[in-house]
Amino acid sequence: MLVVVLALLLMTLIPVLASAQSPEKTGSFIIRNRNAPGNPLAGAGIAKATQQLDTAKPVPQAALPSGVAQLLGPAPNTRVGTLLNYKEGFEQVWPFFPEWVSYDADGPYNGEYCWGQNDFISFKGDMSIWPAAGCWDGVDPTYYYYPNDTNSWTDYVMSTMGARKANVNFRYWNQSEYGWDYFYWCASVDYWTWYCDYHTGDTGKWRKGRIDLRYVPGYGSMLNEPAVFIAFGFTSDSIITDDGPVVDDVRFLLWD
Repeated sequence: MLVVVLALLLMTLIPVLASAQSPEKTGSFIIRNRNAPGNPLAGAGIAKATQQLDTAKPVPQAALPSGVAQLLGPAPNTRVGTLLNYKEGFEQVWPFFPEWVSYDADGPYNGEYCWGQNDFISFKGDMSIWPAAGCWDGVDPTYYYYPNDTNSWTDYVMSTMGARKANVNFRYWNQSEYGWDYFYWCASVDYWTWYCDYHTGDTGKWRKGRIDLRYVPGYGSMLNEPAVFIAFGFTSDSIITDDGPVVDDVRFLLWD
């Protein structure tokens, strides 16, 4: 009887132990400069590049960094009074300029890795994007974990002029070093100050992500802007890697 009781107790503890071994955390913060060296949230601390929303101070609006406006080109026009319903499943050629760009924010310093298409796992279809599959040193996540010292970003630009509602919905799956390696989804109107949510740790399954541009934490409404930038990012520290984040089934919805 004692053996049976112990066996039953062990079975009840297994999910708890598994959960304890796979912690995760989400939150919101502001990134002032994505090109700053080091992981913006390394060790769950606050680096010079970031400010927590509860202590954030107003700063003057910064101009676009040199060369960014030329890189992105003019913002796509969204006609006033129309609905934008654009879905990106990454099944076709991606990224396509100027709406999407994908790049390594620290250049080739730690190897040049950026978001790229892959067929490692996907929510729908065959393809998704992964933060080290693209650029010069891109690798296949089927055979490699994400690299150390990753600072990988992909940005999409659109207009919200005339919109009364605007959402970005997507699916993500993440398995990263808890408290040190972070997946982000962000919005910006000046390409310098980014209002972000993040996830670190193990989702264990596909999750729903969302950016509501009417109520961006720390900023407010990003409606009626000629250019709004949406970003997915990933940063890692110098040790311990894993499968990392995968993004799929992204949808941009604007209502008039």
